[in-house]
Amino acid sequence: MGQDSIADERVGTQFGPYELRALLGQGGMGEVYEAYDTAKDRTVALKILSKSLAKDPTYKERFRRESHAAARLREPHVIPIHDWGEIEGELYIDMRLVQGPDLRSLVAGYGPIAPARAVAIIEQIAAALDAAHADTLVHRDVKPANILVTRDDFAYLVDFGIAHSGADPALTALGSTIGSYGYMAPERFDDVRATSRADTYSLACVLDEILTGERPFHATSISQVIKAHLTSPPPRPSSMRPGIPAGFDTVIARGMAKDPQDRYATAGDLARAARAALSPQHDDATSVVDRAASATAVSQFGETPPNEATAIRPTSGYGSAADIASRTSPSAAPDGIPYPYPTATLPPTAKRSSFVPVAATLLAVVLLGLGGVVAWLVISQSKFNQVASTTTSGQVESGQYSAAAVPAARASVAAGLPLGATPCASVFGQTGPFIASAVGNSVTSCGFAEEVRRAYATSGTPTPQPRPVVAVSPVTGLTYTMICMFNAGLVSCGGGNDAVVYAY
Repeated sequence: MGQDSIADERVGTQFGPYELRALLGQGGMGEVYEAYDTAKDRTVALKILSKSLAKDPTYKERFRRESHAAARLREPHVIPIHDWGEIEGELYIDMRLVQGPDLRSLVAGYGPIAPARAVAIIEQIAAALDAAHADTLVHRDVKPANILVTRDDFAYLVDFGIAHSGADPALTALGSTIGSYGYMAPERFDDVRATSRADTYSLACVLDEILTGERPFHATSISQVIKAHLTSPPPRPSSMRPGIPAGFDTVIARGMAKDPQDRYATAGDLARAARAALSPQHDDATSVVDRAASATAVSQFGETPPNEATAIRPTSGYGSAADIASRTSPSAAPDGIPYPYPTATLPPTAKRSSFVPVAATLLAVVLLGLGGVVAWLVISQSKFNQVASTTTSGQVESGQYSAAAVPAARASVAAGLPLGATPCASVFGQTGPFIASAVGNSVTSCGFAEEVRRAYATSGTPTPQPRPVVAVSPVTGLTYTMICMFNAGLVSCGGGNDAVVYAY
C-alpha cells in the first residue's frame, strides 16, 4: 500500500486528542492534517512525522529542543506553534491552521511572481529568519513549500525544528526530498554545523525561483543538483524572464555565493538588497502620480511619506480590506500578532492655518473624483448589460460562466471593452476564468492590471457584488485596494490612485 493511501486512510481517525479531518499535504518527512483538538476545542494544522524519525534518539532530542525554541519566537511571520511531542511512537507538531497555499503551489498554479510582490514576500520571511537567528535557531529547510501565503499576501515560515540534517538517510530518496536539495547551501553537503548564512543562501534560491518560475539549477538527479550547488555559477533571473530588473542578478549572485562569508550577513540584508533592486529605472504613470502625491503631502502637511519598510508591507490576513483601511493605528490581532501597517500621521499643529483651506480643496477634488467614479460605474454597468444581452441564457450561474460559454463571453468582452480601455499582454496566463486584463486610464500600468486580475481570480467565485482585492504594483512596490465587480464576463475594478483596470 502506498504512502498516499496510508495518509488518506488516517483521515477520520483519532490521533491522541486530535481528530484528523483532512489531509493538507505530505512529503518525505510525514503528513500535515487539518485536525480538531478535542482537548482545547480548536482546529489546528497537525504535522505527524514519519515513524523512522522517532526511532532516531539524536533526531528526537533535536526535535524537542528546536520545537521548544521555535515556540518561543514571537515574530509575526513565524507560524505559531501550539504544542509538540510524541504520541504512539510518532512525533507531531501542532501549529496554527493558515488558510492559504504554500509558495510552491502558488508558483505552480499561477506562474512566476511579479518582482515587487516577490520582494514583499521575501522581506516577511527574512524578518522571520532574522528573529530565529537572533535566538540561535537555524531553520535548515527554507524552501517554497515551507512558506505559506494568505490571500492578503501575509507570509508565514513553517517547519522550524523538524528540518533534516545533512546526514539524515531520508535525503537519499528522490521525489519531494530533491526539493530540499534544490535550496541547500554548498557547505550543507559537508559534515559541518549549519549557520544562519545557510538559511540566507536558501532564501536567495527561493527568491530566484518565485521570480522566474524555475528552480535555481535544472537537474534530473540528486548528484546533478549537488554538483550545481558546489560548482555552477548562481543563476541570472533577468535572463530567464523579461521584466526582471538586472539588479536582481547581483542580489542572487551574492545571496548564493559559494563561500558563506561572501553572502549577505543576514536575511534582512538580502531582503533590503532585493528591495533596492526594484529601484525604478523605468517610470510609468502610476509611479509619477505616487511621487507627486508624496511631494504634495510633504509640502502641504509637513508629513513624511511612508518609508521603504512600511510602504510595501502587505496587509495582514485578519479582517477585510475595508476593515484594515478603516483603522488609523496598529492593533492586536488574534494571538497578539500586530497588524503590519503604520499609524496615521496627523498634520502638525503649527501648520493648522494652512491645513484647513488645503483640506477643503482636497475634499472638493475627492468629491469630484467620487462623482466621476460613480458616473463611470453607471456607464460601465450599462455597457455590461449590453454585452450580457448578447450572450445566451444560462451562461451566468451564480456569477460564473459555464465552460462552454466562457470563450464566447471573452470574445464578446474583448470586442466591447469600455471606451479608453487598452488590452494588456498576459503575464500570468489563465487565472480562473480570466485570461487577460486591460488598463482603463493613464494612471496605472499593465503590470498592475495583471496583478489585480490574478488577485481577483484567486479571491473566490466571480460575483456581481462589489469585492475588495489587494494587489501590489510592480512599479511602485506599494499595496493598493481595488473594488471589483463582475458582469457578463468582465471584471471592472477601481481604486488605488484612481486606477481603473479590467479582467476578462
